[in-house]
This record gives sequence, structure tokens and C-alpha cells, in this order.
Amino acid sequence: MAGKQDKQKRSKKIFWWIGATLSVFIIIPLIVLVYAIDSYALVASTASVDADSAGKAKMVAKQLLNDLNNPAASTQHTRLTLSENEINGIIALGTRGIKGLKGRVNVTSLGINGAFSFKLPSNPFGSYINLSGIIIPSQTGLLVHDVTIGSIELPGALLVSVTETLLNRLLSGEKTGTRLINSIASITVKNSQLTIVYQVIPNLKKILDDTRAEVKTIRNDLALLGSPKVVKFYYQTLCDFHRQVVGIDNDKVSLGFYLSRIFSVAQKRQHILEENPVEENKAALLALAIFLGSANFDSVIGAIDNKTFKSCQPYGNHTVLANRNDLRLHFIYSAALKIISDSGLSFAIGEFKELLDSQAGGSGFSFADLAADRAGIRFVELALDKTGALHVQKMATQLTREGMFFPSISALPENISQQQFEQRGGIESDYYAKYLAIINHRINNLALYKTQ
Repeated sequence: MAGKQDKQKRSKKIFWWIGATLSVFIIIPLIVLVYAIDSYALVASTASVDADSAGKAKMVAKQLLNDLNNPAASTQHTRLTLSENEINGIIALGTRGIKGLKGRVNVTSLGINGAFSFKLPSNPFGSYINLSGIIIPSQTGLLVHDVTIGSIELPGALLVSVTETLLNRLLSGEKTGTRLINSIASITVKNSQLTIVYQVIPNLKKILDDTRAEVKTIRNDLALLGSPKVVKFYYQTLCDFHRQVVGIDNDKVSLGFYLSRIFSVAQKRQHILEENPVEENKAALLALAIFLGSANFDSVIGAIDNKTFKSCQPYGNHTVLANRNDLRLHFIYSAALKIISDSGLSFAIGEFKELLDSQAGGSGFSFADLAADRAGIRFVELALDKTGALHVQKMATQLTREGMFFPSISALPENISQQQFEQRGGIESDYYAKYLAIINHRINNLALYKTQ
């Protein structure tokens, strides 16, 4: 009986998520088409992306994570102070991977003015969606002034109320959304610096863990990334191959041998079982991401049980790309993120990591790492293309040669400090564009892509 009730609850949750999705992606966009599209961009340019903004983003994330894991944080107030430049740097970093999206804030004593513009694909209605609003300094919590979307004006209180309702429905616990909004004690501005004083709500970590468990259950019911059983099959295929390689030779083995094995198996399954080549390739790559990337990727897939994990633990440093472990990870992580999101976001995350490395104590900005990010994305784009999927399977036996799918990293600058990188203009510079063009040219001329 309890199992039936749990299933009914999950079904209701799924229907609620579907309803919310339809509202967000269909109903609201239809309204937006009529009233919210403009012919001009409210935000023409963003702040420059540099190591400082990347470092500040990391600092903010670290502070929030520390608060989450600190029981005392629920009994005391915490301050987070950001300058206008720092906020704009974080926005520029966060929106870099979303093509067409730009945002800026202006921090004044009267309020925090925020604006975002999104360039739409070609259509008969208009070119941009503009969003703007003001957060008013307050000693009594979050206070939002009117929000404007195109020609649509919404009361700030209504927007806060809708956000509160959505969080209450999506997060576990009693009225967690309400408690989160009420946890903001004050928002003040001084000398173009924003200070937020907040208090972590009790048991927030448990609430997030419970929410994550619910999402996992819904994830398993919907199987949004394909069949977990097929991903598990490829994971076990990789396990078997790994044992053979380790048993024969303890030296480092190229990632290409693992790619060759799983895509050879994918070709056989497609030929004999008439499986969808795109879905087979996706499952194979996700298994590879879990096996030779990070087990954390399974949190969005739900394919590998604890018993399987325990029986098959790969030796990460045994597998290399261009004889380096870090390039193997860059390639795999970017490939997996491409599947889960899109190539722009995957590459932006790679840039973020490199910007952090350029700071003091980091390994330095590396164009070789970015080449691996770019190569991983391009490989997935081909492997999940309707016509490219069969091509990758057909070329499986040749993937043991890295030169088929991975570019030369010769003469690509590495270990560039923050000061050196910024002196050369950073990510927005001709210097950066020059080497990015070199990387793209080398990838485009790889045998895998020229023989299509």
C-alpha cells in the first residue's frame, strides 16, 4: 500500500513538473511573443571576463557551501559584499556560455538596477527580449520594485510571490521557499558595493539532500538522458576492457582505445539489434564520462548501482590523452556537459576553470586545456548528429589513433599567469581569438571530421 502511495505521489510530482515546464516553455513564451519582444537591446555589452571575476565567483560559491555545511550558520547572520564591477564580472562569466544573452547591473544608493537582453533567432515578431528590475536597499529583507519584460510591467511583490510559490513546490520541507526568501535580513548599498546579510535556514543541507533524492526518483521515471540500463551496459563494457588492458600492460593507455572499444560495440548493437545510433552513442559517452571522468555524472543519469561501482573502480591516472591525465579529463568533462547542456555552456565552464588556474597558486591559463575542451565538444556534436552517429561508429577501429579525433597541442601557450593573461587582453582580446582560431582550425582538419 505504501509503495502504491509513493508511486502516486511521484506521479503527481511528475505531472506538476510537466505542467510547470509547459507553462515556462510554451504558455509564457506565447504571451512573451505578443507583448515582450522589442526591436532593440537594452544591454548592448557586458563586462569583460577575467581571472578576478572567476575568482570572485569561486569565492561566493565557497562561502555558500561553507554555510551549508556549518550548523552554526543557522544561528548567526552572514555578510556577503560584492562591488558593482564584481557583480558584472560574475554575470558576464555566467552568461558567456548562453549565446545571445547579456546582462548588467548598476549599484546605486537608490537601488540595484539590473537589466538583461536576449537576442532571439530570426522571426517576424522582433529581435530581443529585454528584462529589467530594481532591488531596493532594505533593512527588512528582500524588496523588489516593478519588473519589466518588454512592455509588460509586473509588480515586484508579485514576482517575489511567484518565486516563493515555485520554490515551495520544488523544494522539500515545509514552505522552504518562504523560509529562503525570509532568510535575507537586509540588502544595503555603500560606495557602489552591495552587502547582503542573510541567515542559513536550519537543516538546509538535509532539505537539499531530500530534494535531490526526489529529483533522482523523477529522473529515473522519466529517463531524460536515455535508458540507464544501456548506460550501465556500456559501463560494464568499459570495465571488462579496462581489466584486460591493466592485466596486459600497466603503462598508460590512450583514451582512444576506450573510445574505439565502446563505439565498436555500439556499431554491432546498431547493426544486429537495429538500435538508434544516436542513442547508442549517447549512452556510450555517458558511461565513459562516469567511468573515466567522474562518478558524479551518474547523479543525473542514475545508471550505476553501488554494487557495480564497488566491483569496477577504474584507475583514472592509467588513461591519458596526449600522454596527459588533465587533457583526458578536459575532453571527457566537456563531452559530458555537451550532452547534458549545450556546447556554449560546456566551453564556458572550461574557460572558467582556466581563468581560475591563471590566478596565483593555480597551474596557469592553458590553451592546450581549451583545445581538449573544444575537441570533446566537437566529438559529441558529431557522435550525436543523425548522420554523424553512424560515421563515428564506422570509424571506431581507427579511434585508437589520437590524431583521428584530437588536435596537436604543439606551440599552444600554457601556464600563463593572471597578470600575463590580462596584459595580453584576456578572453576578449585578439591574442585569445588568435589561438582559439588555431585550435578550431586544427580540429576541423582532423581525419574524423574530414572523412565524413
